[in-house]
Amino acid sequence: MQAYLLEGSNAKYFFFPQEEETIISRSKFSVVYIAAEAESKQKVICKQLSPLLFDNQTDKLKFFVEASVSLDHPGIVKTIDLIVEENNIFIIQEFIYGLTLENLIKDKRLFDYRYNHFFMKVVAKCCDALDFMHKSGYCHCDIKPANIMVVENYGEIDFYDPEIKILDLGNIKPAFKPRVFDASKRTYNIMYGSPEQIFGFDELVGDHSDIFSLGLVLYESIAKEPALNTSNPMFIKRLQSVAKVPEHFRIDEDLNTIIQKACTKPELIKSVSKYTQQEIVQKIVISLQLRYQKALDMKEDILSLMK
Repeated sequence: MQAYLLEGSNAKYFFFPQEEETIISRSKFSVVYIAAEAESKQKVICKQLSPLLFDNQTDKLKFFVEASVSLDHPGIVKTIDLIVEENNIFIIQEFIYGLTLENLIKDKRLFDYRYNHFFMKVVAKCCDALDFMHKSGYCHCDIKPANIMVVENYGEIDFYDPEIKILDLGNIKPAFKPRVFDASKRTYNIMYGSPEQIFGFDELVGDHSDIFSLGLVLYESIAKEPALNTSNPMFIKRLQSVAKVPEHFRIDEDLNTIIQKACTKPELIKSVSKYTQQEIVQKIVISLQLRYQKALDMKEDILSLMK
């Protein structure tokens, strides 16, 4: 079992790239490993840019952007180090013990309505983290259940006062500003993407976009199924961009009101092709004004239902 040793700016790290059990996830963009700080043996996360992309300047820049964003908040994953080698780039992040919200939503033991307040508190804690991110001038751009970790302390989740971490800053960008690279390339999950993301209006993607995605996360947390139950990309794009989020028997009227406000979409009565780009922009701007203006406003409304 051959260890790979990394020399960071403040510490050394090691991981075992040939051991499948150390791989947390693998995508076209990166491979994520469980690693350790060499001296303390404390676990960390090691995210490696896919070697196939090392010569792709756009993807390298995206990796550097992720590593450079420093958001010191207990609800946001911390980046510890950036290591650049001759043919590799690695990001070192804190290791978090816990379960993703995606896993918890699927856990049938938590389908009981008594756990609804737990899931609502998780989303409320996400509002805190997003508020900090937005006040720092950034938009996460890929809020989804898989990117929200509910922390375990001593092997247990606190169902009364859960602790969360928002993960994966790979899509983060300055709010309401176009990306400096690859603006037209979709790297977020379309199932949770806002209409402005889906239409490709990058300069409109900001605080309201994360709030929109979090509204869909809240829906799925209580309904135990996504708001869109289709696997056809064309249907997803059409429904996600204009169709009202459906009501669900597990979601009461008051909670549905919060979700509908967070997920307000542009009113495009005709086929999208019948509108000019400027008309679509105008419709989207109107819908942004009808959403929550701040993540903390959404949090306040969620917590008011639990009093």
